[in-house]
Amino acid sequence: MKRITTCVVSCILGSLAVAQEPFPKWDVEIPVPIADGTPSQPAPEPQPIDFTVLSSRTTRVEVTEAPEMPGLPPVEGTINITVQKVADPNLPAPPPPLPALPPDDPAVLARLEQMRASYRASTIAFLAATVHDGSRTLLRIYPNGAANEAVTAWSNLDFNHFSGFSDYRVHGADGQEHRVSLLMGIGNLNTAAMTQLAARHGVAYEPPQIPSVPDLAAGGPAFTVVEGQANTEAMEILEQLHDLYRKEGVRMAAACQSREQARAARKAYLLANPPQPRDVTINFWRSNRKQQPVVPAAQPNGTEESE
Repeated sequence: MKRITTCVVSCILGSLAVAQEPFPKWDVEIPVPIADGTPSQPAPEPQPIDFTVLSSRTTRVEVTEAPEMPGLPPVEGTINITVQKVADPNLPAPPPPLPALPPDDPAVLARLEQMRASYRASTIAFLAATVHDGSRTLLRIYPNGAANEAVTAWSNLDFNHFSGFSDYRVHGADGQEHRVSLLMGIGNLNTAAMTQLAARHGVAYEPPQIPSVPDLAAGGPAFTVVEGQANTEAMEILEQLHDLYRKEGVRMAAACQSREQARAARKAYLLANPPQPRDVTINFWRSNRKQQPVVPAAQPNGTEESE
């Protein structure tokens, strides 16, 4: 019988490093509300435009659209596509493009310095997370996308709980605040489902060998490092994420549960009330507005460059 094996990176340090601290090392917080599935406020409706239709043509078309979420049937039906030639509605003209500034312009230099200062106070953390049976997560962290500085670890946290916000703050001992933005790709793996799927195809599924990590309920957030170096930015982020859960975990778990409940309720509603594709109307016209002149770019010597 063939076998399907989930590969896990092996330890390059010769031994596994388990981190389970009774007290947080980092002063971290989530500065914004965590998404809990509550619908956001709808955008205001745009002001309607009173078109004068000069000619019109309508075509009936069978369409198939992707569903709103996985697990739902496609949205199918017949719609009207109407193409209308209309009179120029004389919409407000867009503002002309700003002139290009030379690189030594004082405003450009000031903006660049501001961006440099802001960049020093922020980090983008790329995370790849695979949650196994809702209780263990294989986590890879790439600070600012640097693959050569990555850390790989097994965590006793369900990283689905980290999906409701985009960044967190780290407060330093010097009073400075550092922002870490999370770009996370996450997947969930169910051992029983994988075993059944493999059996239906006549193969055996071998789950990964997960190193020993204390249970969350027994000792709080903990992780086991399987690849990576100590005293690196990626290791700091790994520690900060677990300290963040130690502080905000109850709120994060509750928000995740609320998101799942909202998703299930939305899915049930869509199954009971299948959406129908909407008709489409396309309006086009020939503008009577004169083309905006191109603003010449200023040159370092004070002259202007014309097109």
